[in-house]
Amino acid sequence: MTIPAAAASGLSGVPGAAQRGAPTRIGQARPSHLITTAGVGATVDLPSMSVIVRGLDAWNPEHQDPVDEPRLLEAVQRVLGAQVRALRHAPWDPNANDDPLTRTGVPVTPFPRWVRCPRCHRLGPLDPPGQFELVHRWGRRPDLAKYVHAHCQRQAALRVPSRRACVPARFLVVCEDGHLDDFPYVEFVHATRSEGVCDGPQLTMSDAASTLGPRVTVRCTCGQSRSLQEAAGSGGGDKLPACRGRHPHLQRFYQCGKRLKLIVLGASNLWFAVSASALHLPQGQTVEDLVVANWTILGSQQEPATAQAIIDAVPAMRALRVYPFHEVWGCIEKLRGQGGPTPPESPDNLLDAEWQMLSRPTTERQDADFRAVPTDSPRGYDTLIDQVVLVSRLREVRALLGFTRVDAPERDDLRPAKRIPLARVQEEWVPAVEQRGEGIFLELREQHVARWASSVAEHEHITALERAYRQWARDRDQTPTTGFPIARFLLIHTLSHMLMRQVALECGYSSASLRERIYLGTPSSPAAGVLISTAASDSEGTLGGLVALGERRYLERILRQALDDASQCSSDPLCAEHVPEFPSAVLHNAACHACLFASETSCEAGNRWLDRAVLADLTGDGFTFPLR
Repeated sequence: MTIPAAAASGLSGVPGAAQRGAPTRIGQARPSHLITTAGVGATVDLPSMSVIVRGLDAWNPEHQDPVDEPRLLEAVQRVLGAQVRALRHAPWDPNANDDPLTRTGVPVTPFPRWVRCPRCHRLGPLDPPGQFELVHRWGRRPDLAKYVHAHCQRQAALRVPSRRACVPARFLVVCEDGHLDDFPYVEFVHATRSEGVCDGPQLTMSDAASTLGPRVTVRCTCGQSRSLQEAAGSGGGDKLPACRGRHPHLQRFYQCGKRLKLIVLGASNLWFAVSASALHLPQGQTVEDLVVANWTILGSQQEPATAQAIIDAVPAMRALRVYPFHEVWGCIEKLRGQGGPTPPESPDNLLDAEWQMLSRPTTERQDADFRAVPTDSPRGYDTLIDQVVLVSRLREVRALLGFTRVDAPERDDLRPAKRIPLARVQEEWVPAVEQRGEGIFLELREQHVARWASSVAEHEHITALERAYRQWARDRDQTPTTGFPIARFLLIHTLSHMLMRQVALECGYSSASLRERIYLGTPSSPAAGVLISTAASDSEGTLGGLVALGERRYLERILRQALDDASQCSSDPLCAEHVPEFPSAVLHNAACHACLFASETSCEAGNRWLDRAVLADLTGDGFTFPLR
C-alpha cells in the first residue's frame, strides 16, 4: 500500500491550478515510513526535489481510519495529554489514485527552499515565484514533478518542460534545540563586505570533489565570494548568524538566538522519531473478564431478567451466552458487592504486560492477532536460554509522538528534553501504523543472568561504558538513568543482534525487515528476554519463514553459527579491543558494522550497548557469559 503525498498549500506555478495553494500529487511513501523515517518534520528525497512533511494541523482529516489499541493510546495520553483521543492511519483514498489534484494524502512543502540550476549554477530561493517554476504536467507520474530555472541562458533554446530539474541546495543549518533553516547564503557571502548586502544579490554555486570537507564556493554578481568550508567544523558557528527559531514543518518562527551549525541535507542526524509501540494482547475469556468488559451496562442492572434480555439481544455480549446465566449473574453480584471491578493498572512501561503474556503463553489467550506456543529449547544452551516461544501471529501498533534533531533520544524515552511537537497546538490525534507478522521469543535464564551481571559489575568493559554513558548524557544536557543495568542489557542486546544477523541469512527476510523487542524488566521485577519479529503493514501477515527457525533443530545450528561468527570480525583487532576512553561518549565496546551493528529500523537502541565479548571469549579474563 502506498500513500499519495500532496504538495502543501503555498506551492506556486502548479499547472492547471486556478489559484496559488492548489495541491498536486508529487510522490509516494509507505505508511510505515511516516512513523520511522519520513514522519512529520522529516525531509523526504523525491526523484527531482526535496520536501518536508508538514505538521498535523495541515493534514486532511478525511480518510484517516482510527487504529484500535487502547494500551498504546493510554501511553500516548500520559505523554501528550488527555486531549489525544485517537491513533489514526495516514490519509488514503483508493478511489483517488488517478486524480492528480487529489487533496487526500500527506501534506508536504518543498524544503530546502533554495535550489541550484545544474546548467548555469544559479543559486536562489523558490520565493518569490518567477525565477524557478514547478513543472508537473504528468498527473499519473508524480515522480516527474520538478523545478526548473525559468531564465536559464544555457537552456534558453529549450522549452520549459524539457529543461533539466533544479537540485536542492544541500546545505542547511540547525541549532541544539532542533530548529532547522535554510543556509543563510546571502548573509554569509556578504558578511565581509563593508557596505553589507548588495542591491539585488544574484548568487551562483560551484563545487569540487573533496574528502576534507565541503569545497563549495558561493559567488555574487557584486564580486563577493566565500567558501562554505569556513562554516564547517567546530568553529563554523561563529561565522553564522543567530538561529531564527524556525520549524519549517509548522511554518513558524520562535525566539531562539542560539548558535547554528552546518548540516547536510539527508544527514542521518537530521530527524529521529520519538515513537511508542505496543503488541496486541488478547483479552481474557473467563466469565469475570467478559462481565468486566461489559460492566458499564451489566453493573447497572438490578433484575436478573433484564440482564438476561440484554445479554441475549446485544451482539457484543455474545460470548457470555455460552455460560449458564446463574453463573453470570453470580459474577455480577460478586463484583457489585466489591464496589465494582478493580481498575486495571496502567504501567508506564508497555512491555510489562507483553512479558507476562510471552513468558507464560497459553492457548486460552489467543486470537487472530496473537498466537504464541512454547517449543523445545536448543540443547547445549541450558544456562542461557530458559524458554523459546514461537509467535506465529502478532500485531504491532506504532505511534509517532514527536521527533528530535541532532541527538537521538535514549531508548524508551518518550519525553526527551528537546522533543519537537507534531502540531502548532496540542495534538488531538497522532499518526500510527499497524503491522502484522511473526516472531521468535527467547526467555533467558534469570538466575544465571543475574549471577553473571553481578560478577562483572566492576569489569573494565562495564566501568568504561558507565563512564561513557555519563559523558554521553552530559553532552546532551541529560540526566543518566539511575541504576541502568548495563551488563544485563549488553547480554540481551548483543544476543539479539547476533541472532538477527544470522537469521536474516536463512529465513528469507532482509536484515532491515527484522526488528528486536527487548524485555529488561525493573530492578524489583527483573526480566531477560528478546522478541525477534518481522511484520508488514500492507499484508495480513508473513510467510512463516522466521517462526520455523525457532524450532530446536534449526535454532541450535543458528546459535552455534552466530557464536562462531561473533568470535572474529574483519575489523579485528581494532574491534575486539575497543573500549571507550575518556572523553569518548561511544556506547559500545567490541562491535562495529562488520560484526554486530544492525539497520536503523531494526535496533531499538541505535546500535548502542553492544559487546561481542559477552558471548565470545575475546578478553580471556572471565568476562564472557558461561554458556556451559
